[in-house]
Amino acid sequence: MSINLGYFISEAAISFKRNWVMTFGGIATIFLSLLLMGSALLMNSLVNDMVGDIESRINIQVWIHDDAEYVDIEGLQVALEGHENVATVHLVDKDEALERFTYMTQESPQIVEQLQDNPLPRSLEIELIDTQEIDGVLSLIRGSEEFPLIADPPSDPERALAYGQGIVETLLGATQTARYAGIALVGILAVVSLIFINNTIRLAIYARRNELSIMRLVGASNGFIRAPFILEGILQALVGAILAILVLLAIKSFVFPGLQETLAFITFNFTNALMTEIALILLASGVVIGTLGAIIAMRRYLKI
Repeated sequence: MSINLGYFISEAAISFKRNWVMTFGGIATIFLSLLLMGSALLMNSLVNDMVGDIESRINIQVWIHDDAEYVDIEGLQVALEGHENVATVHLVDKDEALERFTYMTQESPQIVEQLQDNPLPRSLEIELIDTQEIDGVLSLIRGSEEFPLIADPPSDPERALAYGQGIVETLLGATQTARYAGIALVGILAVVSLIFINNTIRLAIYARRNELSIMRLVGASNGFIRAPFILEGILQALVGAILAILVLLAIKSFVFPGLQETLAFITFNFTNALMTEIALILLASGVVIGTLGAIIAMRRYLKI
């Protein structure tokens, strides 16, 4: 078996040299396909981290007008605290609201100095356990008797609700479009890779047609004849996959650290486990592409 494997590898290497232009084209297209696939996987991880980070910061605020009765505020607060998806409910009074506003505008203190009195309203801050289930809490608020009585402005209670409406949905919509476009591009490049490998194997079969005829005459098995061509397709794909992995590792090591400093509000959780998983996916995808390309070529051009 070791002798056969050495023979197969040497035959594949010879074919690489004979058809180096087509071989280079096959490796390049596989490299681009898998590089895009790996980039898409990295971006998917980044998007999931971004969306998760944004979701973790989402809470519900109910603005309260100045004339609202405390008994009504407390009634809504108690109802919310009894909801299974509510972690905490905090009443922010006008003094605390002004203190927060002062901190937010500390670089422009003249804004607070110009205030005659405290115009900021009270509010209820509701922290959720699962932001995906926000609709249930919103329904409770809107359906309560106390909400219309305390909402600011009283004439339009819906404006008293603030919960980052549409932020996550908008982000997901944009990234989903980009993800589908990436998948389509990877698919196109994968087909092009198959075509290049197919043509490379076809040229190798044509170059060795006399040798293959002799091998048939002396009784060589179909598996023995086909193995070098399959190995050639797999080797092309593996070279392309390894190049793609090396580029992704370089991006992780040299590009993302600087990007992390620039975008400090985003956490890049590109762990070694994630990179290992992506590398295995790319290697497996490369083997599948290489094997399929070789098999398709042999079915068309190697009649054994």
